[in-house]
Amino acid sequence: MTNEETPGIVGSWLHSFEEDTGTTTVYRRDDFPFPPARRGRAGMDFRPDGTFVSWTPGPDDRPRAAVGRWDQEGAGRIRITFPAEQGRSSDLTVLSQEHDQLIVAK
Repeated sequence: MTNEETPGIVGSWLHSFEEDTGTTTVYRRDDFPFPPARRGRAGMDFRPDGTFVSWTPGPDDRPRAAVGRWDQEGAGRIRITFPAEQGRSSDLTVLSQEHDQLIVAK
């Protein structure tokens, strides 16, 4: 399956840590009306060309980006790869994906 065949995942997602459970991590679209939070939100951006950007809050809460690639590895599996200096590669197991909510396994 190619990235062009998975348009629902394309776009920017922010971590909705208020909705996490012991086994899942929840993300919402970046235009979701999040409640105020005392800490910055991590996020990720899946671009149609296969570019992946991981956003993490820096020490001053400004986002820091790590740029890599994403590939659909099969039903519900996404492989994230980064150059060695940008971060470690990982797999995401998508448990549920709707227009405004993405739930992945921890």
